[in-house]
Amino acid sequence: MAISKFTTIGCTAAGLVALAISTQLLPFYRPHHEPRPSPTHKGSFSMSVVAPKQHQGIQENYSFSIPVKRLRSNVSDEEILARFTKGFFAGLAFAPERRLLRVVPFRITDIPGTTRSRDTRTRAPETYGCTCPVIKKNLAMRSQNKMSDFAISPEIWNPSSISAKSTPAVASLLFGNFLVLDSSSMTTAQQNRLPNDYPQHAKPSHAFVEFAYGGARLGLVGSHRFEVSRHEVKQGVEVEECVKITFSAVVCKPKTGLPPSGSLQWVHVLYSHFLFSDGIRGVLTE
Repeated sequence: MAISKFTTIGCTAAGLVALAISTQLLPFYRPHHEPRPSPTHKGSFSMSVVAPKQHQGIQENYSFSIPVKRLRSNVSDEEILARFTKGFFAGLAFAPERRLLRVVPFRITDIPGTTRSRDTRTRAPETYGCTCPVIKKNLAMRSQNKMSDFAISPEIWNPSSISAKSTPAVASLLFGNFLVLDSSSMTTAQQNRLPNDYPQHAKPSHAFVEFAYGGARLGLVGSHRFEVSRHEVKQGVEVEECVKITFSAVVCKPKTGLPPSGSLQWVHVLYSHFLFSDGIRGVLTE
C-alpha cells in the first residue's frame, strides 16, 4: 500500500494553515534560505545510501545565527543541536506528520537488511527486505561490512523521548521514518557496523546529526542534516560570538534522482520554514 501524494499534500497543507494562525501567537524565526545544501551534504554517507546515483532533486539549506549571550552560559554545541532536534520533531509544525506516520500500515524508511521492530511495544523484531532497487544495488556493491549487522534501535514515537541534552544515537529511528545514519557523536563501535567506505564520505568539522528517510513505496528519498557551528561577528569595535544553526535538505525520487513534482516542492519549502522555526524556538526556550 502506498500513501497518496494528494493525501500527504492535503495533510501538510491543513497543518500549514493552522501554523500560519499559530505564528500570530508564537515567535516565528525566519531563516536565511539558500537553494543549495550545506557543504559536504550532497555527497554524504546518508545520501549515498538512499540515493547513490547522481541526484538533482530539491537541495537547500536554512540557517539562523544566535548571539551566544542569548543562550545559557557554557552550553555545548551538542546540547544546542539536541534542543534544535527536539524542537524540530516535537513542535507544532511536525504534529500532522507525526499523526500520519502513526497510522500508515508500514514503516516508510526503506534501508535493506536492517533488523527492526514494527512496534517495539507489542512485536518481536523482524527483518524487512529492500523494495528499492537503487538502495539494494548500492549496498550490494559495498565492502564486507554488511548492513545486516545494523540493527535499528531505539525506535522513538513519543516526542518527550527525544532528549534535549544529546542527539539521537546512530541507528535510532524517529517516528518510523527518520533513521539516524551519521552524527558527530558517533562512536568507533557504531562506525564499525557501517560499510567500510563510510570514512570516504566528507562530513562537517562541527557538530551535526543526519537523518535518512523515504523509500520506493513513498516515491521519495532524502536526508535532513542539522548542524551547529560558531563564528564571530564584528559590531563596531566589539566582536560578538554567535552560534549558527543550519538545516540542510536533499530530496529526490529514488530511481531517477530527479526532484519531486512542483506542488511538493513549494509545500516542502514552506513546511521547512515552519519546522526550522520550531527548532530555533526549542533552542531559545528554557
